[in-house]
Amino acid sequence: MRISNEDMLRETDLPFDKAPPYRIKAVEYSIPTTREKRKEIMQEYGYSGRLLPAKYVFINMVTDSGTGALSDRQWSAMMEGDESYFNCRSYEIFEETCQAFTKMPYIIPSHQGRSAEAPIYEIFVKPGDKVPSNTHFTTTSTWAFQRGAEPVDLICPDYLDEENYSWFKGNMNLEKFEDYFIEYAEKIPLVELVVPNNLNGGQAVSMENIKNVRAIIDKYNKIDTQLYLDIARISENAWIIKSHEPGYKDKSCLGIVNEMLSYADGCHMSAKKGGLVNMGGFIALRNKIFWQRMHPKVIRTDGFITYGGLAGRDLESLAVGLIEGVNDYYLQDRQRQVDYFANACQKRGIHILEPASCFAVYINAGKCLPHLDHTQGPATCLSAQAYIEGGFASTAMDSLQRGRIDANNPQDSSKRIKAPYELIRCAIPRRTYYEPHYDWAAECLFRAIEWGDKLPAFKPIVDDRPPLELSEIGLHTFFDDYEPVSPLP
Repeated sequence: MRISNEDMLRETDLPFDKAPPYRIKAVEYSIPTTREKRKEIMQEYGYSGRLLPAKYVFINMVTDSGTGALSDRQWSAMMEGDESYFNCRSYEIFEETCQAFTKMPYIIPSHQGRSAEAPIYEIFVKPGDKVPSNTHFTTTSTWAFQRGAEPVDLICPDYLDEENYSWFKGNMNLEKFEDYFIEYAEKIPLVELVVPNNLNGGQAVSMENIKNVRAIIDKYNKIDTQLYLDIARISENAWIIKSHEPGYKDKSCLGIVNEMLSYADGCHMSAKKGGLVNMGGFIALRNKIFWQRMHPKVIRTDGFITYGGLAGRDLESLAVGLIEGVNDYYLQDRQRQVDYFANACQKRGIHILEPASCFAVYINAGKCLPHLDHTQGPATCLSAQAYIEGGFASTAMDSLQRGRIDANNPQDSSKRIKAPYELIRCAIPRRTYYEPHYDWAAECLFRAIEWGDKLPAFKPIVDDRPPLELSEIGLHTFFDDYEPVSPLP
């Protein structure tokens, strides 16, 4: 018999703060490799965790998107999937769960986050518009460019202060946002808040900040501006609010999620993160007319509106995973694992962005490899060398890879603005690794750093790939066209 949602939330004196609230039921084996073999693989496939064949990766922290382990409750639910094309029974279960999670009445499933973003931008955004955000994800900035609009990132000044260790450095810069909104209110149909702020070190957004963004929109609104939240990891953001924002320690994370979304007009989710599934997502919103306007756009690309490109079994798995992912005991263990890896890095003298995010640890590669400046890809180099040292794969997010796009010259890569930090994102898959894995990942980074100035700079690869069109700007981050100026050790 499956454990119920109610059973999972019972009070307990079991040490769930020290050990996971689940047992391991299935395992996946890794292919053994040698250092020599890993150097060959790196040279053959490209110097990036995103380009490596996953079968040759021992510990994979390139992304936390769809990479976690499913529960027995999810596998069981999948066997009950209704594969009817129209209005399957599984959609009813999925819809009810999403409504409870978001407290919004209108739900559209999608096969992942970027397909959920598409109809939102298509109905709200037009040429000449501006879309402010705390920091757009790569695909949301691309949707803005695709619509002929300008994505605008208003970064919290706390994030830019290297000595600031506050917990909500992912916030919208309220002072800049208010000034910007007053100036361009008639050109702002949509405001995006990413919670937590993935491309800014995974830093959390406070409830107070969300309230204030809503208040500014309401105060200066001229064209029914919509506030949408990107909620791929909202449950983990809720845990940070519960742990560190006054007034929330006695609230459940589901209750905190409900409150966060109460200030929004709608949301979109890649459920491959906090929904604990390998594939899936959704849109939720309050306005029936907007919901109806999205229908033909979803049908055009993702099939019918009650399955959104997903099988019935996927809808069933997501309905279960969404609630498991907002369980307080699970989130407590999730943070424990993040903290364990962060501490394993710091014990080895590895510089990290503090505080450690609720879903990843961001390595400050600029500090780890001071001989390489921001034009030479310190994170790109360190990430590549860490794989050679021990099969650990991660994602470089330095100025070479993720330099901020110059809105006035978006297609000119030479005009990209230096990133605030030269980071490696080590995104931790959910319910996947043990403590020894985290220790070994930290050891791989440490061994790579020990090479010091023997580690070379990276440069762009010259190839015949056509330049990205304006509507594709932002997606450059998915193409790792860089190589070392001399061989890696």
